[in-house]
Amino acid sequence: MNKAIRLLLFIVLSMIPISAWAQWTSVYETGQQNKLGIGAHVSHFRIKNADMIINGVSLDYEFDDVLGAGVQMIMKLNDFFAMELCIDHIMDVDVHMRSTAHQEKIGRISTMPITLSTRFYLPTDTILQPYLGAGIGYYVIDFENINNTGLNLDDAFGFHYCFGADLWLNRLENTALNFDLKYFKPDTESDSLDWDALSISLGLTYYFQ
Repeated sequence: MNKAIRLLLFIVLSMIPISAWAQWTSVYETGQQNKLGIGAHVSHFRIKNADMIINGVSLDYEFDDVLGAGVQMIMKLNDFFAMELCIDHIMDVDVHMRSTAHQEKIGRISTMPITLSTRFYLPTDTILQPYLGAGIGYYVIDFENINNTGLNLDDAFGFHYCFGADLWLNRLENTALNFDLKYFKPDTESDSLDWDALSISLGLTYYFQ
């Protein structure tokens, strides 16, 4: 129940800066019309390997690469700034533990990052619009420990950086092809394993006038 409440609270709070900033820019900036975009994407995720020392023994934790998918909602505030709310689902990933003696599979992990990002678009005056960005996120984590290794992975807040580009499609009005690269860093101080991840996404977004 606590997990569901925290998740709902994060989604609600994430919408506040989007709504407030959209209202401010629509009134304060003459001639600027906000555009709301909704779309979907597919992703390739790589959770970086991690290492720990337990009882003087060095252990390496390895994660398999995995595919994911998600949806995004983007509010373009003006020609330079946008807010993005994104929900991803990372499919089950096998977790392996390697020591100097052997390697074994110790569990499976699935993750649902819910992220709020601010994008800054570089001025290009072309159909290709690159951007840089950063934001915060809440990571819903489901870890199945199959070997009772004591490894613990809980839900966590965190931050991320992003880089990407929108390519406006001439044959599809108000539609952009999006390439996005994100680096995720959950705050895992309370867990027994510190991890981070990298994702490469390709998607389509339709913008309402």
